[in-house]
Amino acid sequence: MALGSTNCTTAYSVDDNKQYTKRSVQQLLCVLSLLAMWKIDVPKLTDFRSIMTLIYSIAVYFLVALMISMNGGRIYACMATSSPLDKESRNVQVHMKSEHMESTNYDPVTLAGYRYLVCEKIDDSTSKIGCRRLEITVDRIWSCDEGPLGTSDGKLLKEVCLSFALFRLMRRRFFGLACPESKLQKTRDFVLKGLLLDYESAYRVIEAELAFAHDHFFTGAAFRNTELGMCSILLGTAKAVIYPVTLLASVKDFCIHRENKNSSSSGLALTAILIMLVLLALELLQLYLYLSSDWAKVQLVRRSISGNVIMFGFDMFYSKLPQILGYWQNKIGQHAVLKDLHHRSYIADTIGSISGCFFADHLGYQTVSSRSTNFPGPKRIQLTRDVKLAIARTLRVSDGHLSNGSFSLRRNAQCGLLWACQQDYHTSTMLIWHIATEYCDVAQSFGREEQDEVSLPDRTVAITLSRYCAYLMAFAPELLPDEELDSRIIFEVVRCDAQNIFPKEVALHEMYRMMRTCNLQPSDERILIKGILLGRQLEEIRDGMHWKILADVWAEMILYIAPSDNAKSHIEHLANGGEFLTHLWALLLHAGILKREQCSFDEENTVTLEVQPHLPCNTLIS
Repeated sequence: MALGSTNCTTAYSVDDNKQYTKRSVQQLLCVLSLLAMWKIDVPKLTDFRSIMTLIYSIAVYFLVALMISMNGGRIYACMATSSPLDKESRNVQVHMKSEHMESTNYDPVTLAGYRYLVCEKIDDSTSKIGCRRLEITVDRIWSCDEGPLGTSDGKLLKEVCLSFALFRLMRRRFFGLACPESKLQKTRDFVLKGLLLDYESAYRVIEAELAFAHDHFFTGAAFRNTELGMCSILLGTAKAVIYPVTLLASVKDFCIHRENKNSSSSGLALTAILIMLVLLALELLQLYLYLSSDWAKVQLVRRSISGNVIMFGFDMFYSKLPQILGYWQNKIGQHAVLKDLHHRSYIADTIGSISGCFFADHLGYQTVSSRSTNFPGPKRIQLTRDVKLAIARTLRVSDGHLSNGSFSLRRNAQCGLLWACQQDYHTSTMLIWHIATEYCDVAQSFGREEQDEVSLPDRTVAITLSRYCAYLMAFAPELLPDEELDSRIIFEVVRCDAQNIFPKEVALHEMYRMMRTCNLQPSDERILIKGILLGRQLEEIRDGMHWKILADVWAEMILYIAPSDNAKSHIEHLANGGEFLTHLWALLLHAGILKREQCSFDEENTVTLEVQPHLPCNTLIS
């Protein structure tokens, strides 16, 4: 039972939240099974004439309340998550339609005028004119320097409340609701002229926002932030007190049975002691996880702003408790098409070849390749400060105008490389630049050119983002702008071309020699060939400038592919630790950038977002 309380996971995918009726039936069955298991004598529950029956009644009522409390919060969390029709969503939607009209003057640095809703109207006990309803907004919190907000942890608490307000705004995208504030200059200034002034703080705010989203959609933590949440906390505290009492009673029984040399009874008592210790530890863990969570910090600020008394002086240590668990590990996946080319299973290849021949000969069905399409699991590396800074700087310089790399090429006077950005599919563009980046990396590794310390950060940024985009194409194509099937087909076609050109036993230096010396035709439309040709062009740019060009292109590219209407896929990935692309998606959302621009300053370099042709049938090869 304690495990049901401590392990607050309510769903493993967002669709699981729609099964709250099933959970309610399961809850009822749990209570009925408890009554049957203990063979409850119902008349005893209303007979308080003796101490024993009173204790018996209290124990039964406590156990039933315990069972209900464990799953009641889960059911509530599932209902709130699966529908946009709850009270909170309506309040946010109505509030944001008039927010910009209520605050025409704003400051993106101090957040004055940003009346993003943190908490609905609550009773203001500080009012001197009687009972007054108070809305807690971001600008009100950031302008307050009293109570917990005036301490050394005040900045942290303000950031957490900002993250919570942004989470509530982002939640609308999951349900497909409109974002009326997205067209305002005020919204763009909030990110570009405010949040990104301290890029580390900006990423921290987005990380906390997505942590709220993770808890809301996949755990019962959101229940703690309601009016009933305090009852749940008090019940948890009561359980944490009762368990030690039961533990002491079990220890006493163990000592008595041991003195009487009753081995069977002493064994049962020892088992009870161990069970009580585990239950106590789990319950204490449950309380600690909540008190150290960002949900508790939001409640702390809410009570402080409204003038409510904070019990037991919890405000002294709420914000000081370190969080021991977190969904985001600050790591991103990496995949290199050329280096990870031949990691396949012989058995899988054989089965794939046989099945491919069978389907092609007997059913007239052709696949991209008869070989196994399984690649090695992605490795994850730490996301460096250089990468985060490069992306934040690129977003600020662009003033929110996204580009697939063409803007940076013009800035760096490399218009001769613009052809690589003029492809029919975003996936094709990314693969061409990825192959070129891998080409330059191999050339650098085998002494073609010497490493320049100045270009080292640019090389790190370029390789990291290039391999992250390849990882997305291989393992999470649903997050990319193209249709998922189109992305998978294009990626596999390139991979098959590379497998056919480079033998399995070829070393990297030999692969580089083949790419550099082979006779390639510029008219060849294969993406792999285009990538090699682009790599040769970049190789001719000396003094390490090609790494700066690549770093700038990839910083623009990762921002360009981030906007998406597919909020569900981004939320789904939070259950597995989240993707860095989701962080950028949320950041652009709060800058009012919901989609790529339909046309840029140079129309021929822009790929239309909404109208995408499907791949022609002749791109499927056997």
